[in-house]
Amino acid sequence: MSKTAPPPPDYTRISPVTPEIRRRVRRADPSDTISSGISVAKAPVGVEIEAVAVGSLAAAAGIRPGWKLNRINGHGIRDTVDFYFHGSDEELDLELDDSDGTARRVFVEKKSPEEFLGLELKQFTTQNCGCNCVFCFVHQLPDEMRKSLYVKDEDYRLSFMQGSYVTGVTLKPEDLDRIATQRLSPIYLSVHAVDEVLRRWLLGIRKATPILDVLEFFRENRIQVHTQIVLCPTHNDGAQLDRTLDALVALHPSVQSVAIVPLGMTKWRDGLPALPPVTPEYARQFIRRTTPRLREIERRFGEPFVLLADEWYLIAGRKAPSYSKYPDLPQLENGVGMVYHFYRDLRDAKRILRDSAPDRPWRVGAVTSTLSVPVLEKIAAACADANIEVTPLPTVNTLFGETIHVTGLLTGQDIRRTIGENPGFDQYLLPGNCLRRYDTKFLDEMTLAQLRTKTGARIDPVLGGARDFVETILEAATGYRHDEAKGHALAQTVHWSNS
Repeated sequence: MSKTAPPPPDYTRISPVTPEIRRRVRRADPSDTISSGISVAKAPVGVEIEAVAVGSLAAAAGIRPGWKLNRINGHGIRDTVDFYFHGSDEELDLELDDSDGTARRVFVEKKSPEEFLGLELKQFTTQNCGCNCVFCFVHQLPDEMRKSLYVKDEDYRLSFMQGSYVTGVTLKPEDLDRIATQRLSPIYLSVHAVDEVLRRWLLGIRKATPILDVLEFFRENRIQVHTQIVLCPTHNDGAQLDRTLDALVALHPSVQSVAIVPLGMTKWRDGLPALPPVTPEYARQFIRRTTPRLREIERRFGEPFVLLADEWYLIAGRKAPSYSKYPDLPQLENGVGMVYHFYRDLRDAKRILRDSAPDRPWRVGAVTSTLSVPVLEKIAAACADANIEVTPLPTVNTLFGETIHVTGLLTGQDIRRTIGENPGFDQYLLPGNCLRRYDTKFLDEMTLAQLRTKTGARIDPVLGGARDFVETILEAATGYRHDEAKGHALAQTVHWSNS
């Protein structure tokens, strides 16, 4: 007897926010965000000055840290976005409160709009996300991690300034007006689906401004948008994906790009809806089905418009695409073109290897994710010609589960275990994105210094591409002068996972 296919999901039934999810959300510090129901555009005027650069125009004018900047040329200053927008004029009339609360007025004249005023303002508090997405990564975090990781932020100011994605559900009319008036372009928007019933189910909310209305507002006001679709098998793929792509293609060039990324599921999904995983077979089928459409759109626009994250190809066991014709990809943060960017300076890396190869064999253990071993094949081959043996060391993510393959989510404990199981290398390399830059901490709070102490090994992070990979090795092997990543695109990438 043939099995009866299960009935399709009822997307009108929003998944409830279970006690377990509520408990997880409460792990964040409430002071780290402002409510999703508040309009960011209605924030009070007045921002504290954190620092004044020595010798700057502001310092010469007598402005001091701890003062509050209220207005520039009569315009209220609510945050750093207002500051940069209204502070670009050459003649500035600053209204401030000093440390005692005394109102002061300072006039500053710059030589050009680009001249640095010298003020560093206190960063604004980000807006909380009002969604409960069925694939929300914050809801899938284990307990006892640092509080900042549990923050669900959704702030169009960060979208404009840092390229972080927002769903648009917290945008009020006055926020949209501010985006249009201040030309906050581009904005990065999570679309997921244009079928509103399905979209609300994916977002886990009952009410939301239709995403096409938001996109149409941006189009009318000439705001460029980069979009993403978190692909959930059997839900927003197939005909639903076709419908979503049709709508986004029709909004080009206001919509500049679309990145399709596979959902990530950790082992901590208690209380969340059951979702099919992205398996290797599914990834292969998805790539086969989607690629013709992607190529047709690329031919139509003369450049890639819909892009698949490299992770799709790694899961499928296929080679990630090269984007040599289009070097400036807009979705690098989303993992689109990461492999290509890593190898963009391979020619330089090979030249350096020819000129600076070590005199004795040098053995390197390259820590990476379980899917990324093939990515290192070309660089390992180049190093082999220069007396350097590079051995990839795939590391299972025990904190989040074996289904998580992102290098930025590797932890100190897992890397320590991998190094312990693979002793004897002269040097170990780490993907730099698994460390928080300003204190070199992993997600599990272990620091790079602690990892070095616990293993007794030479461990170095790689922050850029192939050249940085090679120079990091040669610095240890020969004393080669390493200029670090030299502005490589991968070195500039911000990884939200280790905030």
